[in-house]
Amino acid sequence: MYQSRAVPKGARWGSSCFEDKLVELAVKRVLEPIYEEAFQDSSHGYRPGRSQHKCLEKLGGTIQQKRVNHIVEADIRGFFDNVNHEWMLKFLKHRIGEPRIIRLISRMLKGGITEDGLVRASEKGTPQGSILSPLLSNIYLHYVLDLWFSLKIKKQCRGKAYYFRFADDSLACFQHKADAEDFMNRLGDRLKAFGLELSPEKTRCIEFGRYARDNARRGGQKPREFTFLGFTHYCGKTKKGYFKMKRRTSHKKFGQCIREFTDWARRSRSVLKKGQMLRQAKIRVAGHLNYYAITDNSARCTSYLYYVTRILFKWLNRKSQRKTYTWEGYRQALQWVGWPKPYVRKDLNPFRSLQAI
Repeated sequence: MYQSRAVPKGARWGSSCFEDKLVELAVKRVLEPIYEEAFQDSSHGYRPGRSQHKCLEKLGGTIQQKRVNHIVEADIRGFFDNVNHEWMLKFLKHRIGEPRIIRLISRMLKGGITEDGLVRASEKGTPQGSILSPLLSNIYLHYVLDLWFSLKIKKQCRGKAYYFRFADDSLACFQHKADAEDFMNRLGDRLKAFGLELSPEKTRCIEFGRYARDNARRGGQKPREFTFLGFTHYCGKTKKGYFKMKRRTSHKKFGQCIREFTDWARRSRSVLKKGQMLRQAKIRVAGHLNYYAITDNSARCTSYLYYVTRILFKWLNRKSQRKTYTWEGYRQALQWVGWPKPYVRKDLNPFRSLQAI
């Protein structure tokens, strides 16, 4: 049924042909309304009306307004490659009574992947690139993590507990350290029971909240930080001295974005005209800012614009042996194309959100 498209040597990818994509879309439209009613509010990834920004906004409001003193970061090693097909079908049967739908999804899961130019049937995992894969991953983690935290962990905690998940990235917030450590100790066994594995090097419990900064400095240490959805979250203060959780683009994502823009500019200089290159660069930069230009991240966005502006200038001037632009001419070209400015696109301050209601 499923055809794997050609991919470069060394790549691992599962993709379907056009006709199969139509079937995947039809199945998705059938399943999505059924599971939207069942999914927990803690799940934010690949769902209608939800986004990374809304997840970050809710996380920020929880940490700043609730009793949160400890954070548990958890990372699932190779989640999409290790989804257990048997468990996946059991979860689907819990709400889907039509055996033909179950058989169809089973064939989709076993559709095969292309690896090093060879096609082989997949015994586990969901094909990345499939229209249905994000919904299936949400269903799997709904039973493995979301319900477990809501019905078991949260009820057994002595204090308050909150949970956030976007796709396979999850974060848990606790009032008491003992509850956080107990959750972290039990998480590995929970994932193992369903064929998944925790990354020990990326899983940790840290003190984070309104008292974390002062406690760390009294102990002669730096306040701890955590990374979630491409942002490094750290403890800061408002102008009046009150606690405020702040965010900046993570060092890893910042470097990755700069390298990607550099690679694009180097490739584009030989195939695009100057005007086309400027317009496409603008689109790429605007896309970056639409995601990363949030409250408290202006400095990193300004740095990003500084570097990509100079990278673009360098590769535009390498289109030919003669120099294409002087700095004055380049600035005029940027003004002509409407080069983006580093203003805040998304205000994630929870207190301003409350005032707007």
